[in-house]
Amino acid sequence: MTFIGIISEYKNFENIKESLNENLKNEISLIYINKKNISNMKNIRFEILVIDSDISKYIEERKLIERLCSYARYLVINTDLNKVIENINNNKIITYGLNQEATVTISSVTESSTLICLQKNLKIKDKFIEIGEKLVKRDETSKLKIYEILIIFIINLIEK
Repeated sequence: MTFIGIISEYKNFENIKESLNENLKNEISLIYINKKNISNMKNIRFEILVIDSDISKYIEERKLIERLCSYARYLVINTDLNKVIENINNNKIITYGLNQEATVTISSVTESSTLICLQKNLKIKDKFIEIGEKLVKRDETSKLKIYEILIIFIINLIEK
């Protein structure tokens, strides 16, 4: 079973979970991580660890987050919220956000679609993914936020 840990607001986690459950296999388990339950995660090795919260707010949990990051196979970090990434020992870091340094960012957004830009080449599970753009259609009733769309895109990129 593949474990994916997500450090975010609960509502964002639920939106991501709902969208991913429609598209991914049953062998994937999404785990919500917050300040209250992070100490219970210390022995879990995540395939993917997503940090969609400002980790500077996790001062007391800093060592645990560093440990989770070092064990994760892929680390996905929102660099709009986490400008400085230090003491993180992981060679498979994928950054996302609206800034120009992010690996995955948004080129354009309309009511019905989002154009996602991969700005750096990636090697994921022995697959080489080149720089490019991908159009993602959105349902008009979709409640997904931009960051949630980027997270879902990256998880799908890794897991497919």
